[in-house]
Amino acid sequence: MSDADRAPLDPFPDVRVRPQIAMLLITGLSVVFATVFVGLASPARTQGIALYASFGLGASLLVLSYIDLRTGLLLDIITLPLIVSGVAFAWFSDGSWLFAMGGAALGYVLIAGLGYVWRQMRGYEGIGLGDAKLLAAGGAWVGIAMLPVILLVASGAGLIGAVFVALKPQNNEDRVAIPFGPALAFGIWTAWCADGLVFP
Repeated sequence: MSDADRAPLDPFPDVRVRPQIAMLLITGLSVVFATVFVGLASPARTQGIALYASFGLGASLLVLSYIDLRTGLLLDIITLPLIVSGVAFAWFSDGSWLFAMGGAALGYVLIAGLGYVWRQMRGYEGIGLGDAKLLAAGGAWVGIAMLPVILLVASGAGLIGAVFVALKPQNNEDRVAIPFGPALAFGIWTAWCADGLVFP
């Protein structure tokens, strides 16, 4: 959920995580990011300007994940420049900026549309526009063709997180919620690293 949409139809379920747990989770996610990069990244992601782009993208995704865990927000000040930089990288690297813009547009519409349907059916926010902007950033960085990979990996990671949350004792009146930002970030990073494997 972004900092611009904190007034939903009904209070958004609390997704905040304690600092110690959030830092532990981000440390683990950093190790996973490094493992995925070493194991999957093609030379197109590890050489020249692409290597610096990989570092910048990975660092941004980790920062966003920590902020989402702690506050339930995905800040526009990070997500919007990430969209622009993804399109710019596509422009200067191989000229595929149209695919990047298409990925950004479709990514945003998918999450924003899902959030709208959920809100109309359930009466409260289920997923915010911050997540939509983060998926738009992912679409900009990996292109429209890799959006299914992002969604598949993110959905799997989110499901695993939901299982762990469900195992914790809960008040019957509480609506259990988990931040989706870290799962989306993992999906984006996996798609970025695996791009050369999916489309050689």
